[in-house]
Amino acid sequence: MKSSNPTWTMGKKLELYKAVAERETGFWIDLPIVTRQLVSRDEWISLMEIDPDHFQMATLTAEELIGCSMDNGGAIECAVLLTWSDELLQ
Repeated sequence: MKSSNPTWTMGKKLELYKAVAERETGFWIDLPIVTRQLVSRDEWISLMEIDPDHFQMATLTAEELIGCSMDNGGAIECAVLLTWSDELLQ
């Protein structure tokens, strides 16, 4: 029996954000910036298992996001591509 719900067969998509963090503390130096790209949640989890330093997931509020068009002010789960500040210097 086929499902009439198309999301049942498709994986959840997350908005992709980029952020820079300080390696010593792990704190984000800047607010996550939206890339306007969507990524598969399942694929992102696979990437997190391979490289958790750079591929992360976070639940963020509108106040924590740059370029977010969230009207309800709630929190969203998103993919975060993290760059460490010491990597920018190389």
